[in-house]
Amino acid sequence: MLQRQLRWIAAGLAAVAVVCFAPARSSAEVQILVEELNASSTVVGSSAYTVGSPAGATTFFQNFSYSSPTGQFTLNGSTGTNSHQGTLNASLSTSFTAGFTSNFDPSQPHTLRITITDDKFTSNGAPAMLQNSAGVALGFAGGSIQVDSFSRIYDPTAPGAIAASSTSTLADGPTSGGPTGVATDTLPSDPNNARITSSDVSGLSTPYAIQQVILISVNQTGSIDPSSTFTGSAGARVDPTTRAVPAPGGLALGLIALPLLGLRRTFRKRAAV
Repeated sequence: MLQRQLRWIAAGLAAVAVVCFAPARSSAEVQILVEELNASSTVVGSSAYTVGSPAGATTFFQNFSYSSPTGQFTLNGSTGTNSHQGTLNASLSTSFTAGFTSNFDPSQPHTLRITITDDKFTSNGAPAMLQNSAGVALGFAGGSIQVDSFSRIYDPTAPGAIAASSTSTLADGPTSGGPTGVATDTLPSDPNNARITSSDVSGLSTPYAIQQVILISVNQTGSIDPSSTFTGSAGARVDPTTRAVPAPGGLALGLIALPLLGLRRTFRKRAAV
């Protein structure tokens, strides 16, 4: 199981590692691609690129779906982003519901890979933290579910970067933050799962892109009802980190020792001198 998971993670990293030359950038977008991989990590099915234009006063949601005549899974999902609001607290979250097709064969395990990119986030250049999470909400009898995710930040304005508005090529650019470690959740649950991973980042450009890769796998442990469905989620967020400057030791001890009224009087006396 571990070897198979490592192959999936390697395949996910390979999917975002290639930077190609692209035509001039158009307006920033959110791009979603769903792929189905066989046990050898070969893509055997793929959705069309889903591209949306974040807008509005609240979180923007872009729906997407996947099905393939030869695939083992169907999937419907939604990605929420706040990139269009210009806030320094960036959020990119995805939830999904998946099911099985008549092609489902547990002896030939397949994996779903979702790659989500938004290249319109805003930064003031201050240090920040990239946080990545994965979760399984609902499962089924006769099998286990695993959701893995990792995230990275890249510069969408760098030469050769591929815009998230592309409907033919996976959005890409040189990594400037992360990637995070792999977050994992399973059902049945495992207390050893690391459901949240993070990475410190600095010197973010404006705009910058967040890209998250989600891997979904099923392992049969009994009889699985082919009409079963399962749900999960993953998210990436960037939050500025504040680092308070400590007061000199002597001053700090003095301030702690003074009651509030005494402190106020002390400051008044100093001001009058």
